[in-house]
Order: sequence, then C-alpha cells, then structure tokens
Amino acid sequence: MTTPPRHSDRVLSYRDLVRIRTQMDLPGRTSEFTGRIRGEREGAVDGLHFREVLTAAEREVVVRDHRGEARPMLMFGSNNYLGLATHPRVIAAVQEAVGEFGVGAGGPPILNGHGPLHRELEDRLAEHEGQEAALVFSSGYSANVGMMSALPGPRDLVLYDDEIHASMLDGLKMGRIEARPFPHNDHRALDALLETHGAAYQDVFVAVEGVYSMSGTVARLDRIGEVTRRHGATLIVDEAHGTGVTGPNGAGTVAMFDAADAVDIVMGTFSKAFGVSGGFVAAGGDVVDYLRYFARSYVFSTAPSTAICAAVLAGLDVLADEPEIHGRLMENTGYLAQALQERGFADASGVTAVFSLPVPAGTDVRAAAHDFHQRGLFLNHIEAPAVPTSQQRFRVSLTSDHTREDLDELLEGIDAVWAAHVLPVGGTAIPEPRLKR
Repeated sequence: MTTPPRHSDRVLSYRDLVRIRTQMDLPGRTSEFTGRIRGEREGAVDGLHFREVLTAAEREVVVRDHRGEARPMLMFGSNNYLGLATHPRVIAAVQEAVGEFGVGAGGPPILNGHGPLHRELEDRLAEHEGQEAALVFSSGYSANVGMMSALPGPRDLVLYDDEIHASMLDGLKMGRIEARPFPHNDHRALDALLETHGAAYQDVFVAVEGVYSMSGTVARLDRIGEVTRRHGATLIVDEAHGTGVTGPNGAGTVAMFDAADAVDIVMGTFSKAFGVSGGFVAAGGDVVDYLRYFARSYVFSTAPSTAICAAVLAGLDVLADEPEIHGRLMENTGYLAQALQERGFADASGVTAVFSLPVPAGTDVRAAAHDFHQRGLFLNHIEAPAVPTSQQRFRVSLTSDHTREDLDELLEGIDAVWAAHVLPVGGTAIPEPRLKR
C-alpha cells in the first residue's frame, strides 16, 4: 500500500492554537482555523474526524469519509461495549416507552420533566452502584460539571488524578474551586498532598476515574481508597467507562476492588456500555437531594427522555439476565490484551474495553490513521494539539459482538501500520513495540 504524503506542514500545533486564540480577533481566528481545516480536507491526508457512520453502532458499520466514499469497516472506535444499542430487548423497551410517553420529557426534572421511568431508573442505578440514591442528568458531561461545580465549597480543596476527564476539570473551573492534581494513579503522592494541605481546608475531595478513557488504565481504588479514608477525604469515582465493563458481571471498578466502603460518590454515563446518552450521580441521599437544587446543569437542563430511561432500564435487565454478553466482552479483551502484550504494549490489561496504542513523537499519526481507514479498520486516533506529540496514540475499543476473526484482522492491521508508519521525523527506524515476542 502506498504511504500517503506527510501532513506536518498543515497540522495545527499547540503554539499555533495559542497564537490564533490570543493574537487574533474573532474574524481572524475563525478564518485561520477553518482555512486550515478546509485545506486538510482537500489534501491527500485527512484527519478522518467526523466520518459519517451510515448504519447502526454494531461491530461492522458502513462509513462515508471526507471524500464521500462509503465502505464497510470493522468498528473499533465505539463505546457500545455490550452491544446494547441494538439489543432487541432494549429496542422493544424504547418503542414501548415512546408509544406511551412520546419522544421528549417536556421540561427540566425539577419542574415537569420527572416521570415514573426517571424515578425507577434512579432507584435502579442507586442499587447498582451500592448507594442510597441517584439522580439522572441529560449527559455524562453535565453530570460531572454539575457535581464538581456544586459539591465543593469556597473553603474546600479538590485533589484530582491528572488524567481525569475534561468534564470534571470544567466543573472545577466553573465553580472556581481550588484544586490540585496528583500524578496518575500515584497514591503516595496523593497521601503526601493530603498530609500537607488537608488540615487547611474545611473539606477535601479526591476525584479519580474508575477506567481512564484515554489510556484504558484502572484507578487503584484499593490504595487510593485506603489513603482517602485515612485522611477523612471524600472520594469521587467517575465510572463512565467502568459501569457494565469492569468488575463481576460489569458491576464497575468499585466492585472490582471491593472498595464500596471507601467510595462516597459514583458518577456514570449511559453513553458507553448502555449505548445511549445521559449520565448520573449516585451517592448518599442528602448529597443527591443537595445536587437536585444546586447542580446548575441539572436544574437548567431538560430531563432525558423517557425513551432514554427505558433503554437504560432494559440494559440493566440484560446485564442481570444475560451475563454471557459480559463474558464475551471479557474473552475478547483478554485475547487482545495478550496479543498486544506480546507486541510490546505492556499497559494492555484486558480488564477494560479500552486499549491505548501510543506512538513515538515522530510518527505521522494522520497518515497511519489513513492507512487503518483504507484497510477497513475504524480506530480513534488522538493527535496533537489535543495531546502533546509525545502522547499521540490510537485508541481501540472492543465490544462483546466482535469475533475472534475481527480481532485477528485488527492485529494484522496494527502490525502492517506499525511497520509502515512508526518512524520518527527523518525516517530513521526506531525500536518497534510489535517486535517484542
């Protein structure tokens, strides 16, 4: 396969973005940015963002790219981990709910947007997460923004893992909350921060993700939980990528580490394993009641439709009644993890559905992504300036519906793309992870 030309002269660097944002007026910066984007779309190598998926979110999809070409592809970029987006029981439940309640909730939950399915779903989610109560948000982003901007007060401190999701960081910024990061999964650094700063604040919160969406690593809740409990801090766990995946039968990362006694608040989404949209926060009853009135993204947003509630309720039933679906997902993650470890990707754990394939700073990520696309493999590529060039990567997401043949085709593609593209600037070969066998 012919390698597409390099794109380095057209990619926006972090310095470019700073210049555009700080040194130009609105017409100038919008023109500069869109000019770059349009130029890339007209070039030989496109970033392949906003590809149009023409079919349902299944293991194989039909995709239209920036040139208008449509092709069948194996989908390794979907968060539909359990295949619930197309499960017959889920579809039937949604159809029934739409027939009875229509397609919209009609208003914010605090006024007229709270119905019987919302109440039932909140009860079921609280039970699933081992908490007293839960409340449902219109998105996972709004759940994190609402929670992080409302719960900590002006005399409080939030300590957060430096890989937490942008929605948590945005909530802290919106609430003007004092916050400090600690190195990823480093419970000793967290312990030192709590020891140094904890006594100076009224309350201290610790925020982590059960499964980190970019790397696929899991929070060591056994160690982090012990530290936060010893210092009397409040531990918040974002289970967006853990609910339905990690732990026994998808009970989550908290259950995987048996850390319920140490975790005070759990946030989750419906946009991953449940295959729809929305989010939730589960915690003690007093905390949930407080958020109902002070989480602005909850108070001032229309409630999720009853169709969404019906889909998640049916998904919870499927989790309970059809454990073989979760079993298939774990078989797939274990198989791929072993194969990737043999290729030198040491962080492939097999306990989550997310796999990170980091590439060296000199790699032409966009050209490599184009190669994957041409091979009919849909992966998510994370490139600069979204991340530093040293952290560029591909991200693979598995589902329970992938077959062993699908995974072997993916591995063959990774081998071929790595051989063709994992080179630094200047073309000198570097040690390739895939050669470690």
